[in-house]
Amino acid sequence: TDDLTTPQCLATMEDSRPKKKARKGGNRGSRAGAGGKMKQGGDRKHSSKHDASSKRPAAAANNIGSGRRHSQSRAAEAAALEMLTDAPVSELSPQQRLDLIAELCEAVLEDPDSAFTSAKAMAPSVDGDDDCEEHVIRLPSKVRRIIDMADPRLNGGDMSTARLAMLSLLAVFRDVLPSYRIRLPTEAERSVRVSKDVKKLWDYERNLLEHYQSYLKLLERTWGASAKRLEVGDGATLLSVTAIMCLCELLKSAPHFNFRSNIMGVVVKQMNNRQNDEVSAACCGAMEALFASDGQGEVALEGARMVAKMIKDRNFSVRAEVLRAFLALPLRVHEDEAQAAKLAAEANKKKKKKDRETADIEEEMREGDATVNKITLARAQADTLHSITLTYFRILKADDLSDERVAELLPPALEGLAKFAHLINMDTVVDLLGVLKNMLKRVDNLPLDAGLNCILCAFQTLHGPGQEMQIDQKEYIDPLYSLLPRLSTESDSVNSTELALKCLNGAFIKRREYSTVRAAAFAKQLCTVSMHAPPHTSGPLLAFVRQLFQRYPAVHQLLENEQDIITSGAYTPSATDPEHTNPFASSAWELATLKFHINPAVVYHAKGAAAQRMLQLPAEDPGRIRADLIGNSREGYIAYTMSKKKHPLRAKGGNDKRRRQQ
Repeated sequence: TDDLTTPQCLATMEDSRPKKKARKGGNRGSRAGAGGKMKQGGDRKHSSKHDASSKRPAAAANNIGSGRRHSQSRAAEAAALEMLTDAPVSELSPQQRLDLIAELCEAVLEDPDSAFTSAKAMAPSVDGDDDCEEHVIRLPSKVRRIIDMADPRLNGGDMSTARLAMLSLLAVFRDVLPSYRIRLPTEAERSVRVSKDVKKLWDYERNLLEHYQSYLKLLERTWGASAKRLEVGDGATLLSVTAIMCLCELLKSAPHFNFRSNIMGVVVKQMNNRQNDEVSAACCGAMEALFASDGQGEVALEGARMVAKMIKDRNFSVRAEVLRAFLALPLRVHEDEAQAAKLAAEANKKKKKKDRETADIEEEMREGDATVNKITLARAQADTLHSITLTYFRILKADDLSDERVAELLPPALEGLAKFAHLINMDTVVDLLGVLKNMLKRVDNLPLDAGLNCILCAFQTLHGPGQEMQIDQKEYIDPLYSLLPRLSTESDSVNSTELALKCLNGAFIKRREYSTVRAAAFAKQLCTVSMHAPPHTSGPLLAFVRQLFQRYPAVHQLLENEQDIITSGAYTPSATDPEHTNPFASSAWELATLKFHINPAVVYHAKGAAAQRMLQLPAEDPGRIRADLIGNSREGYIAYTMSKKKHPLRAKGGNDKRRRQQ
């Protein structure tokens, strides 16, 4: 009973037990006669031990009391949760709804096996007037209850609760979803007798897929309702934006799981969302993460084909970020290697036809293997490369594009071709160089980043698969010379400087330039541009001038005095061909002026170029200098050296004072 476990009752028992044992010990001693003393002594020892141990029931009583309090609190929490779970959502207060979502999510994570199954309960049923019986009803599962709370139609139109329930389900599914694709058993497999564990696993996976599909349908339906509002002209609601963000996070966290294509279809369509920049950026980021994390290449191939189809269906009326998403693809397989992989795959298919049983076993073993299949990866990356290259070529050859769309799409298309040009085959190289040559004929009308990307793409192609073609690169170097002065006038010189450095590196560092006049013309042009460009542009350009002086010693004539120069003609920097500029008729006098620049980095490299000091790589790499100067400009930091000099009057006064003292 409860009264016997109270501390007062235990203390009464504690006081009565030693007295009773001592009385028994005394009776035994009187009956023992001569040996009674020994027994009484033994009883005294026993009573002293019992007195020492008599303090334990009090501590036990406290432990029992605290344990009862904990059990009562747990029981109260369980009863409160059961009351909240059984009550309709419409009858709960906002705080109770939030508590219910938290408790249900915690219960799901504690026991996922039972979170997706519906519970049974007894409910009274009234038949007639007097006969009352009970029947079994099925209550919704814990996850189903959260899904219902995420639906505004079922929670009484509470948008805040629906949004929090969506985010909670996102966290739950990211933790619960397995790292493999679930394949439900067929009818033939269900008819076979299996063990209880296998049956339990089948039921769990089926229930998980059903709840996951219901959650995805809810997200898609919520965003679909917002898409109709956007067509009318209304803005997207916070709940709909939360739904599309959840789809993006699911695509990034579980690209291997079921319903991947459904999620990808919704996300790809919203990559070009022009009404909401936040949604478009999130969808593009999700596809970039998907491209970068795919190890087998099959998921990336499916996503690349979807994006390419969307661009084609919209007649290239897409954002530039949609094309830049292709840059995240980790393509490493050359098209020729992919062709060899296809031939090897066909040979393997012929072998499998001869021995189908062995082939089936190997296929099952391959599914359980964690390594990457090189043949599958090569084929997938080759198909992906073909898909994105075809998209880029369609943009370059499109004649019906407006000037605004060309200015928006050409830079990312050429940037992608420059990155993947070394992977294409020889036939594609010839076609690509022809297209680039035609574009460079009107390079002055192109945006600066588009023209630089075009030249960079040509250099990457000629240094990769086009090395054996023995093509003179003069047709791509001359447009680069005419684009350099625009670095000091364009507003977006941060990105253009990086592209210009890559083009200059491909034209003069990776290859040997045999025309000394051309190299000197570029060095003189870079010094002139550095006079008018911002520090984060002039610093890296002067560092590259030092590289030119180091690699081409004949260019050192620019450092001589103009009075000592023996040459005919005058320097004409406006010539389209750098070999017709006659750079040796002038000198690099800009270096003497740049020694007085406000930025110490520009001063340092100007003095280094004038003194012909060797560039210390990689610490003084032009790209690294550019990154440091950009960081300083964003932070508003300018390094300077302060030299303290004595005032001449003070110095003179000090001498007079010394004289007077003497």
